Parts: sequence; C-alpha cells; structure tokens
Amino acid sequence: MFRLMKFIFGLAFFVAVCLGAMNLYFHKVFPIAKKVRVAASTIEVANHVHPLTAAEIPSTFREAIVATEDRRFNHDPGIDLVGIARSIVVDIQKDGYVEGGSTITQQLVDNTLLSKRKTMRRKLKQMFYAVGVYDTMSKREVFTLYTNVIYFGHGAYGLHNAAETYFGRSPAQCNEGELTMLAGLPNAPSAYDPLKNYTLARQRQRLVLENMVDAGYISNAKADEIYQEPLRLA
Repeated sequence: MFRLMKFIFGLAFFVAVCLGAMNLYFHKVFPIAKKVRVAASTIEVANHVHPLTAAEIPSTFREAIVATEDRRFNHDPGIDLVGIARSIVVDIQKDGYVEGGSTITQQLVDNTLLSKRKTMRRKLKQMFYAVGVYDTMSKREVFTLYTNVIYFGHGAYGLHNAAETYFGRSPAQCNEGELTMLAGLPNAPSAYDPLKNYTLARQRQRLVLENMVDAGYISNAKADEIYQEPLRLA
C-alpha cells in the first residue's frame, strides 16, 4: 500500500513538473498564442480576408463545423486522443505517418505555424503545439481564428470571403442551407466546390447535417428543412 501511494505521488509530481515546464515554454520561451495571432494576421492580409469577430460567426456554421470536424472541440485539450488512437490503427502501415485525427486546434496550428510536409515529426509537433494553444488561448479565439484563415477553395480564405465567393453575400445574409454547405468545404475544397461539383457539394452538405443531428444540435426534421432551403449560388 505504501509503495502504491509513493508511486501515485511520484507520478503526480512528475506530471505537475511537466505541465509547469510546458506552461513556461509556451508563455515565455515560445509564446505560441502570439505566434499564431501574428501568422493568422499575415494570412488575412496576404489573402485579402475580411475577418469576422466571434460574435459575427453564425451559430449554425459553428455547430456544423464542430459536429463535422471536431465533435469534442469544446472539451478536448487541443488534441483528440480518441481520434489519434483511431488514426494510428488505420494508418500505421502508411510509412509511419499518422493521417487524420486532427482537431480544429490542430488545423489552426497547421494553417499558421507548420509547413505542409506530411511527416511523423511534423504530426508530433502539430499535437504538441495544439496543446500549447489550448493552454494559452480560449476556445472562442481558436475557433474565430480558424474560421478566418481556413481555406474554402476558389481562392477564398475565411468564412466571409467564402460566403461572398460562393453565394455573393455575407455570412449573416446566408441561410442555414448555405452555411452548412460552406461548413463542408474545408475538408476537401476542390472536391466539394459547389460551382464545379454541385452534386458532391450537396452530398457533403447532407453529411454535415447528419453530423449535426448525431451531435444533438438539430433534429432530423430540422436537418431536412435546412436541406430543402434554396442555395443561391453566385
């Protein structure tokens, strides 16, 4: 019993030291929140992005993205251990690179701090940085930056530019059908581009709506109602 208690206290001390070291590193040595903000701002300027505030992001879009891209976003520590484990099992044979399992936080890190080379080292760095972002930034800010820098295809970065590109109006003027279609684009923008592949875009929209139902955001009846809304493509 004494040995077990000693082990538990020792483990707790080790974890506390590690967490303290990470906190120091991401706040002082490598101020990751500042680096992400600067990189996001650079992307916005370079791509003429009209940035949205957190309050300007429609709730339907947020729910659609969370339900589809990162179901545990509101509670995960920047990484999804369940998703990572699943992707390791699926992709262990693919040259050691862990594909998939990326949270919204990891995608933000991808788009602001990392190169596009697909290596195990890069994936590990992505996860490490995502934990740092979780430790230094609010979920609200993470989602807002993600929404403003993610690529939607057709040269459009950020939700506002995407809404203007595909529907000729701002996100606030888009109906729920249009917003859920936009939420399906970041996964594969060229494949689901509604101006080129309307049928695939509609299939992707339906999947987004099914995800929203599974996540408890809307009912099946509401999903059907949204799917029937007119899509006023530009």
